[in-house]
Amino acid sequence: MNTTETMDGNTTLAKTAMVAAEILVPGASNLVAGNVGTGVATFVGTVAAVAVLAPTMPILGALAAIGLRINSYKLATTGTSLMSDASSALNAANEKINKSPSKTAG
Repeated sequence: MNTTETMDGNTTLAKTAMVAAEILVPGASNLVAGNVGTGVATFVGTVAAVAVLAPTMPILGALAAIGLRINSYKLATTGTSLMSDASSALNAANEKINKSPSKTAG
């Protein structure tokens, strides 16, 4: 299992530098935080997504690049990814739906 380190002392200046780095190079915020493998994977994934999607679907390619960068920044600053947050939200919604009393036609 991969472990992710978060930057100690997440000051406003450090976060601003990470955002600026992420805008210039996908995955840079993870590199700054010391997560080299995750940073390189984000860079390669972003380049691949843009290379595949941009020629035929430029809007989708741009959205993929932005999403991967946002995920990289969130992972570098909080230690959790967007997918884990989405999974938690869906599980909570599912539990809430399953706990609600069901109405039966009678």
